[in-house]
Amino acid sequence: MFNIAKTFCGIYDGGRTFKTIYMKFKNVYFLVGTLCLGIMLCAAGAFMLFAGVHTYGELREELAKERLEVQDPTILLTYPGARAPEGVEVPTVLIDTAREAEAQAEVIQTHVLALTGGKTYSELARDDPNRATYLNAVTLRTALHQAHIGFEVTTFVLGMGAILAALGVAVLALGLPLVRMSGKK
Repeated sequence: MFNIAKTFCGIYDGGRTFKTIYMKFKNVYFLVGTLCLGIMLCAAGAFMLFAGVHTYGELREELAKERLEVQDPTILLTYPGARAPEGVEVPTVLIDTAREAEAQAEVIQTHVLALTGGKTYSELARDDPNRATYLNAVTLRTALHQAHIGFEVTTFVLGMGAILAALGVAVLALGLPLVRMSGKK
């Protein structure tokens, strides 16, 4: 154990008193603890970054598999009623990002409210033929909102992973020298 103290802490002085031995063990444990903490934080950060990148790609793939090719919803939302004026050509896009999913959900809501005269599902008469259309619109909007939330959670996981990895590097870069310096006193 003293060789470990000598190697890692540089504090081995050949003393045999209890206090000297205790201080050597204490410094070794602080060093090993700091090293383990830094490595665990880096590993947790790396895992979260990997999981975030993987999940983000998976979400994009699954949303793209639905082949929601529509007129660009971000452009449509700039027009009244979310409809392009006659003669204006709006490019078609594949919905595969959080921003596009959220914008398409808003376009669907705008169109269905225009169809029902501004009434919600519960305000429509039971025999109104637009109730089924409204219910389909709610289902589509819910799926698009869930995709948007999935992207946002994934972004949060990526951010937390980066923070944990940075903390781990900081503990290793700053903590280890501080522990070594405290052992040399």
